[in-house]
Amino acid sequence: MTETKYGKYVKKLTFSDDGPGFFRQGTKMSSEFLGLPVNIEYGTYWSAGRIGKEPYGAHTHDFNQVLFWLGGDTNDMGELGAEVELCLGEEMEKQMITTTTAIFIPPGLPHLPATITRMNKRCMLMVVSCAAEYKATPVASDRAPSDYLGMRSKYRENVSRVPFARKGAWSYGPLNPDDSGGSLAFISSNQFDFLIMCESIKKAPYRFGPIPDEPHAHNQPEILIFMGADTNDLSELGGEVEIALGEEKEMHIFNTPTAVIVPGELPHCPLTILKVDKPFILSDVRPFGRGYETAGAMGVTPQAGTGT
Repeated sequence: MTETKYGKYVKKLTFSDDGPGFFRQGTKMSSEFLGLPVNIEYGTYWSAGRIGKEPYGAHTHDFNQVLFWLGGDTNDMGELGAEVELCLGEEMEKQMITTTTAIFIPPGLPHLPATITRMNKRCMLMVVSCAAEYKATPVASDRAPSDYLGMRSKYRENVSRVPFARKGAWSYGPLNPDDSGGSLAFISSNQFDFLIMCESIKKAPYRFGPIPDEPHAHNQPEILIFMGADTNDLSELGGEVEIALGEEKEMHIFNTPTAVIVPGELPHCPLTILKVDKPFILSDVRPFGRGYETAGAMGVTPQAGTGT
């Protein structure tokens, strides 16, 4: 295999079955794997039932965490296909998750237990933990989960239903007419600086960014996760992707689920979807905030980051 300068940032994802109550097909990206103080995992649940293991209690973290529930229907990215009950707070206040939803967990907020009460389709969960080491502190409680309070919930700002909008041609501006055929959502919170951009990819060729043939950089790191949308087999991407990294525009091509880690200030792009055999998903995770584009050696005018 030819040695490259930036190949260390392009990481193929592998999947495992952790058994009932856990991901039946999931992948774990540790801080060592990512080279960043963050842990990410995602995978599929295959059936209804309690999540985790006994004693199914609540716990807390001393870091920010996001739980992103999503389905695999790229024709309707808001469709979860399941119903999930999840408790938040010392009150064990019950939340009902029935559509694609993000749950924002600031440090010290008790959360769980959780139960998938109904499943019409297999669904996915992405967990982003903004810390180098994942640690959970159990919370002792004899409370039973409260009733569902809906719009009267104390924690309504922690629960965000995620709307997807069709991302058509010219969405990046006058220099990029490309259309992926998919839709896009922004997942962010006013509780901490964090962003996920999640996009369904349905056709190719498709180039990202307002200046699609030129590189740019951000002052904050981002993690581009190219995910299969087939919840029966996440190990298949369903397409082919090409990305340039570094000022040298070193090209990398892959066709399996892959994480591309882009450290802050590293030039990247062009990013092109070369082929789509079946729809897949790109999640652009920015665990330390959106940041902004930087000029550096590329001659790019600094601006708020809206693409990859």
